[in-house]
Amino acid sequence: MLKRITKTKHKSRQAFTLVELIVVLVILAVLAAAITPALVGYIKRSKRARYIQKADELRTAAQAVLAEFYAYYDGDLSEALDSSANTATNVNWWKGNLKDYGDEVLYLTGYGRGKDSGEPYIMVIGVGHDESTKLTSAQKNTIYYVGYIEELGEPAMFYVDGKWIYQWPRDTGDLIRVSNTGMDRNTLVTDEGNIPLRFYIVCNRRGDDNIWLESQWTPTKNTLEGNSEGHHGF
Repeated sequence: MLKRITKTKHKSRQAFTLVELIVVLVILAVLAAAITPALVGYIKRSKRARYIQKADELRTAAQAVLAEFYAYYDGDLSEALDSSANTATNVNWWKGNLKDYGDEVLYLTGYGRGKDSGEPYIMVIGVGHDESTKLTSAQKNTIYYVGYIEELGEPAMFYVDGKWIYQWPRDTGDLIRVSNTGMDRNTLVTDEGNIPLRFYIVCNRRGDDNIWLESQWTPTKNTLEGNSEGHHGF
């Protein structure tokens, strides 16, 4: 009888009480609450790092193709820009008679057209442009700006004068100023002076030319401005 009672008491010491279980659950909940933001932040940073790596590879490829482009036309873009697929300040490399240049950018980095082939949702490059030839040949052949969205719903990234940012450049320290006068409509502000930009649209799975914003006040999620940090909380 004595042995049986002792054995029963020994078993009771091995069990957890309800209070102990609640304490454990509370501790786990606190730990989860503390770890989750860090984990989400790590995943977010990792994804952005992958996107930046790909975007920068495409930027480098676009720079190489741009050099070929300028060499082919000997610096005179009048023939190259004479296309219904182009506008006054935008040159389309995703359709029309210059599509081969955009295809070459993707090919150099191992991608092709279409989502399944690795084509980004939007990629726009901006190079120095000045009809009055105040810029040097090097400035006219240098990519100063990239607007990039890997996939619809993902944050937009911007390469501006040598660095990547996530804010819409026209909201960030006035990096790109906008006016309504001729080729000064989009001017990059640098330590070396203001550089008017001409934009080349390399990738545009959105499917139309209005890739900047739907309207001045309500940028949507499938535009560069609408996907930028600060507009939709990325």
